[in-house]
Amino acid sequence: MSKLILIIVPLSAALLSCAHEAPPKVVIHDRDWEKGLDEDFSQAIAPLGPIDSDQNAYDLIRRREREHALGSRLTATDLDEIINNSSQVLASALALPLFKAGVYLGQPRLLDRGCTAARRVTHSALRSAGNIEAVLQACAALITGKQSEGGCGEGQQKLREAYALLAGEKGSEAGRAAADAVRALRDRCPKMTAPLRTPVDPSTRGFLIVWTLHANDAPPVSFLAGEIAPNTAEAINEAFLRGVQAVHPATAHNP
Repeated sequence: MSKLILIIVPLSAALLSCAHEAPPKVVIHDRDWEKGLDEDFSQAIAPLGPIDSDQNAYDLIRRREREHALGSRLTATDLDEIINNSSQVLASALALPLFKAGVYLGQPRLLDRGCTAARRVTHSALRSAGNIEAVLQACAALITGKQSEGGCGEGQQKLREAYALLAGEKGSEAGRAAADAVRALRDRCPKMTAPLRTPVDPSTRGFLIVWTLHANDAPPVSFLAGEIAPNTAEAINEAFLRGVQAVHPATAHNP
């Protein structure tokens, strides 16, 4: 019994001393709350921006366009890095101009980069300024398209398959498939009209893309309907300015 008392007394004293100790201080760390509560997840969200690297990215795109190398594999690789590291302001500025350039040049790799840029934009004002919804609708039109019955649906599906062949670098097969699809639409889908006027040459791969977008109800702006040949760098710069004004209106108007 005496041993038990000896054990309890020190234990009680220890508990009492703990009761009188000051509670541990809460350490407050500086945080960037724009990254949200989970910083690991936030790494997938582009910074709002603009950021310094946006300028170098634009300079590269402008140079490649002047060199007539905008649709090259090398530029596509550079665009992957540019888009992955861009601000949302730049991503919103890139999306539609890159998509239009892809249509005009008949280069699915540029369309793909335009779609990727569009998906990085989460800021509502930037989505509006960059016409992001139109880009995303056009991206979906190339893959899932408009679901219709009968000859219309068959022709639309064949055009999407032709585009998939083009994206897979099977240009000759894509051209034949697209020609069959357009004939099917003209013969079996009376409501289908020809695409609106576009600067894309009907004899080029780009016109296959125009037909695919048009037949699958993509927004006309995505295939340059009623427009002239695109100046991609200029369009990016103009869209970038709209983006800056959208997220920093006071700074944009009062530099």
